[in-house]
Amino acid sequence: MRRIQNIILHCSDSGWGCAREIRKWHTTPPRNWRDIGYHFVIQNGWPLSGFYLPALDGQIECGRYLDENSFLDDLEKGAHTLGYNSHSIGICLIGKNIFTIEQNHTLRNLLHNLVTVYEIQPENVLGHNETESGKEQGKTCPNFDVAEWREWLKNGKDTPRLPR
Repeated sequence: MRRIQNIILHCSDSGWGCAREIRKWHTTPPRNWRDIGYHFVIQNGWPLSGFYLPALDGQIECGRYLDENSFLDDLEKGAHTLGYNSHSIGICLIGKNIFTIEQNHTLRNLLHNLVTVYEIQPENVLGHNETESGKEQGKTCPNFDVAEWREWLKNGKDTPRLPR
């Protein structure tokens, strides 16, 4: 077991999705993973292509199991960022370049809670594109400036905004 040190932010790179759909994407060929790669998914109201439910906009879904202690065991270890899975929490926002106001509020609350509960330093909140493997793979995910979110976590001023 390793202590949780990072939170890695991702986007689904799709205009629709939910934890159930991402779980299907991750557990079937070509990936065949044990479970969904992320610990949390923040919906945009489009759980399926062409099917919009406003009540789901900004809702958090639990993905991989995560308990209250600060250590990841084998069941909790994610599959979202090569080199970070054994010591990080993965959050995926449904979307690519545009996110909703509700997703912005939810991400703000979730990040605040996670850094507090798991005692994660703000500088350890990263975008997938900021990790070594993300850079090597040319990732742009999560397609927003995570540095603004780290700054907000450090000083609490100027709430960041996701691109809309």
